[in-house]
Amino acid sequence: MACRRCDDARMTDEIASWRAVAERLAPERSYWLSTVTADGAPHAAPVWGVIVADVWWFYTERVTVKARNLATDRRVVMHLADGEDVVIVHGHVEDIGHPSTRPDVVDAFGAKYSRPGDRPFLPLADPAFDVLYALRPSRAMLWQLDDYEGTQRRWRSSGN
Repeated sequence: MACRRCDDARMTDEIASWRAVAERLAPERSYWLSTVTADGAPHAAPVWGVIVADVWWFYTERVTVKARNLATDRRVVMHLADGEDVVIVHGHVEDIGHPSTRPDVVDAFGAKYSRPGDRPFLPLADPAFDVLYALRPSRAMLWQLDDYEGTQRRWRSSGN
């Protein structure tokens, strides 16, 4: 079955604000992050993220494939795991350095990921998490499958 809905050219010109995109991202627990390997192949990995001051943040260890990829190519695509309530964001990331440089962001991770068993996987508890990234989005697409025509929206950075 052809997916006529997947054709970007068919999406309406309904505009979303970045704040609307950020508000939709904020409550989600997990996100998929796609990076580009040195040989140009895609690489996808699940990550945790938070919104602080309308910026989406995530962390990892510099030894991970995603961090090694981002050291040479900062382009990313990030999206929610849900294929029926869709948010897809394209952009690049900024390496902020060690998470300890942004205690407000580290605290936001602690507040959001507070389930029993989450703590060992947070930068506050594990110093191996040694890099924090801020997403610098260039464009985003949003829709809900049950009302695709009525809910599809786009956002594009004024810098693009």
